[in-house]
Amino acid sequence: MKLFRVKMQLIFMVLALMAVVPAWGDQAEDELTKLGFFTEKISDAPAPSPRPASRIAENVTVITAEQIESLNVHTLAEVLNTVPGIQLEQVRTPGSWSFFNIQGAISKHIQVLIDGVPQNDLVENAPDLGMISVQHIERVEIIKGAASAAWGQALGGVINIVTKSPEADKAVAGSVFSSYGQKSTSDMRGELSGTINRFGYYLSGGNLHSSGLVADNQINGNNAYGKITYDFPAKGYLTLGFDYRGAVRGLFSSSEFDVKDSDSSSYGYSFLNFVYPFHNRLKLDLLVRESRKTHEYFAHTYAGVLLGDFSYTARERTRGTSAKVTWGDSWRNLVVGVDYQHDTVSQRVTLLQADLDERVMDRWGIYTNGAYTIGDLTILPGIRFDDTGIDSNLFSYTLGATYQLTEKTVLRCYGAKGYSLPNALRVKPPEQVWTAQVGAESSQLPYVWLKGTFFYNHLWDIDNAYIPDLKQAVRQGGELEVRTVPLYGLFFTAGYTFTDARNRETNERIKTVPVHSAKLSLQYDDSHTGLRGVLTGNYVRWNAVPENGARDASVLWDLSLTKSISLREYAPELFFTVHNVFDNSQYQLFMLENTGRWLEGGMRFKF
Repeated sequence: MKLFRVKMQLIFMVLALMAVVPAWGDQAEDELTKLGFFTEKISDAPAPSPRPASRIAENVTVITAEQIESLNVHTLAEVLNTVPGIQLEQVRTPGSWSFFNIQGAISKHIQVLIDGVPQNDLVENAPDLGMISVQHIERVEIIKGAASAAWGQALGGVINIVTKSPEADKAVAGSVFSSYGQKSTSDMRGELSGTINRFGYYLSGGNLHSSGLVADNQINGNNAYGKITYDFPAKGYLTLGFDYRGAVRGLFSSSEFDVKDSDSSSYGYSFLNFVYPFHNRLKLDLLVRESRKTHEYFAHTYAGVLLGDFSYTARERTRGTSAKVTWGDSWRNLVVGVDYQHDTVSQRVTLLQADLDERVMDRWGIYTNGAYTIGDLTILPGIRFDDTGIDSNLFSYTLGATYQLTEKTVLRCYGAKGYSLPNALRVKPPEQVWTAQVGAESSQLPYVWLKGTFFYNHLWDIDNAYIPDLKQAVRQGGELEVRTVPLYGLFFTAGYTFTDARNRETNERIKTVPVHSAKLSLQYDDSHTGLRGVLTGNYVRWNAVPENGARDASVLWDLSLTKSISLREYAPELFFTVHNVFDNSQYQLFMLENTGRWLEGGMRFKF
C-alpha cells in the first residue's frame, strides 16, 4: 500500500511538471498578460503609498478573491498555507487555532491587519487566522520580512487583508456558499452587496461547524462583517464598518499526558474611515477604530493529577486612530502618518500567574516614507518612531530600491530595522531585527515568470519560552518561485524556501524552524465547459525537537474541482474537494496530529 501511495504521488508530480513545458504559438504569447506581475496599475497597498508592482522593494505576494474562490477553502489559515514561504505548524479541522511562520518568523512577529485594524492580540501578540472567514476578502497582501518603518510592529512581515467593496453597478447582488463534509463539517455563509445613489453596502455572515476531523478538535464558529460607504458629491468617501467572530473549539487531547483542552473566543471591531483627495496629488486618510476581544482557555486532566484543571481568561479593549497624508504619484511620492492606540488588557489565571494581571497602555508612532524615481531606478526610504507604552522608544528604518533592468525584469533590494512587542502582561523589552533582502522578478524567459529572493535577518532581545538561552539569532536563506503561462487551461506554480536559523552565540541550528519547504499547484480553468480544478501540494522539513515526535518529509495534496451547471450568468456551481489525498502525516508536535484524508462537497450561487 505504501509503495502504491508513493507511485501515485510521483504521477501527480509528473503531471504538475508537464505544465512547466513552454507553450508555443499565439495563445501563449497572449496569455503572458495574465501573469499580472508587471502591471502598472496603481494600488494603495501593500505599500502604504501608491506605487506599481515594479516599484516595491520588498518580497510581496498578493492573493486575490478569485484565487481564494478556486481553492474552495474556509479560513485565511488555509489560504496562507498555499503561499511559498508560509507554513502552518499544524493542519487540522478548519477553523482551528494554528501558529504559523513566514520564512521562519513566527506568528507573533507578523502584523496582521483587516481594513487597517490590527488583528494580533495583546497578550501573545499572535493573530488567530483560523477564525478569519474568506467570504469578505477581496485580496490578501503579504510582505515577507521586516516592515516596521511603515507598519509598526512587523519584525517578520505583514499580512494586510483588503475587504470587498460594495457592488457598484447593482442595487442588490450577492452570493451563497454551502459545503458539507465528513464529521459533520459544514460551512454556511452568504453575502449581500449593492449601491443606491451615493450609498453602498456590503454584508456577509456565516457559520463554520465540525464535530472534529481529529479527536477533540471540534468547532462551532460564527462570523459577521459589514460596511456602509458614502461618496461625497464633490470627492472623497466615508466608510463605516464592523466585524464580529466567535467560536467554541476543542484544541487537542492526549492520553499520554492525561489532558484535554478547549477554548472559547470572541472578537469584534468597528471602524470609521474618511478619505479625501484635495487634488490628484494630495490625499488625506483618517481612520478611527475600536476593538474588543475575550479569550477563555481550559485544560482538563482526566484523573486530576499533574497541575489539576487549569483555566485562563484574557480580556482586551483597544481604541485607536490614525492619520495619513499622501503627496505625489507612483513615481515620486511622500507619505507622512501618525498612529495612536489606547489598550486595556487583563487576565485571570487559576495557576502560574504572569508578571501582571492588568495593564493600561498608550502607544503612538509617527512615520514617513516615500518613493523617488530617476529613469529606471526607484529609491524607497522610510523612518518611524514608536513610543511602545512599555518604557521603550524605538526607531525603525528602511531603505529599498528597484531597478527596471529590462521591460520584463526588475531587480529589488532593501534593508530594514524592525521590532515586535512582547506579551503586554510581561516585563520584557521588544524583540528587534536587522534585515536585508535582494532579489529579482522576471518574465524574460518565454512563457515563464520567475522570482528569486535572498534574505538575511539578525534578531536580538529574543523572547522564546521554549529556548530560554536564545537571545540572538541569525535567520538567512533563499526563496524561488515559478509560474507558467496557461496552456489549454492548465498552468503550474511552485515555490521553494530554504531557511537556515542559528543561535548567533553558539552557531547551533535552531529547532522548530523549517529548513526546507515547498508549495506546488497545478490549476485548470476551462471557461467553455465551466470546469475548474486546483491541485495543491505542501512539503516541509520541520527540523523539530526529537521529543516532539514530528512527522514530515511527505507532501500533503489537496484536490478541488468546481463545475458550473450551465454557462449562463447566474448559474450555480458545484464543487468537490479531497483533502490530504494520500492520507499523509505532517505535523510538528505529536499531540497536534494533522487530519487524514477527508472529503467535502458543496455549492456556490451568485446573483
